[in-house]
Amino acid sequence: MYNQMFRFKVDIFNEISWQKFQQLPDIKGLPLTEQVKKYNLYIDELTFERNTYLHWLEGHKKGAIITPSSGSSETFFLLQEDDSFLLQEDGSKLIWN
Repeated sequence: MYNQMFRFKVDIFNEISWQKFQQLPDIKGLPLTEQVKKYNLYIDELTFERNTYLHWLEGHKKGAIITPSSGSSETFFLLQEDDSFLLQEDGSKLIWN
């Protein structure tokens, strides 16, 4: 986003250090208190833009695309041992022939 206070685009991926900020043409002629004030505003804007981007990114996450395999269907059950029996997820005994 281009902020009217700064004559540059706020790049959320490349933060300007305090030392480099002080050397910007519009900043270096200002009193130190004004430089600090403008740098704090820059950091606030940068933080806002980063949070906006992260919020947008969170809303656009996509998981893995699961495609059904041709002709096969798998079902999984949780089995537990109870002495000599296997128990299904609901606690009932598994009986087989």
